[in-house]
Amino acid sequence: MRSFTAFSETLFLVAAGVSRLKSPWQVPKSEPTHPATRDCYSHLFLRSVSLAVLTLFCGCRTTTQSLFTASGPGWHIQQGQALWQPHSGLPEFGGDLVLASSPDGRALIQFDKTPLSMVFAQTTSNRWLIRFPQQQYSFSGHVPAPTRFVWLYLPAALDGKPLPPPLLFGHKSDGSWRLENSRTGETLEGYLSP
Repeated sequence: MRSFTAFSETLFLVAAGVSRLKSPWQVPKSEPTHPATRDCYSHLFLRSVSLAVLTLFCGCRTTTQSLFTASGPGWHIQQGQALWQPHSGLPEFGGDLVLASSPDGRALIQFDKTPLSMVFAQTTSNRWLIRFPQQQYSFSGHVPAPTRFVWLYLPAALDGKPLPPPLLFGHKSDGSWRLENSRTGETLEGYLSP
């Protein structure tokens, strides 16, 4: 046990920049320290305290899990199917689509491929949130929402509101619709119950 303690003390002194030991097993005797050695100890102490302060006070910010709860009177809920291609050149994903909207402009979009939740998005008049649970990604912010996520513009597109470029929306003759980002190639095609 004594040799382990001596070795750990030696490692500490080497890390502090003290190189007066002849072998790693030699334990320094208590003798008056040189001013330069004291400076090494004070720098090591300051570095340790700084690291401890940074570790304690720089915490992680948790992402918002939800902007609102979609419950209560006035909510209009639509269900359907959708095909989503996240980017040009990537495969399409088919799944179940749920869109819940309220008269005050809040909307919730959920896209699932049973049993997996693929996309969860919420929009309000001044905020947006989108989560991709399978990749454990979550993004949120203030309006206007970024156009790289077509999901955030689906409620506005279905309501006939103008979309920012490069987003394009159109209805098909069979009653389905298509929302596309012409820059990234992301597409969302589907239909919803009335």
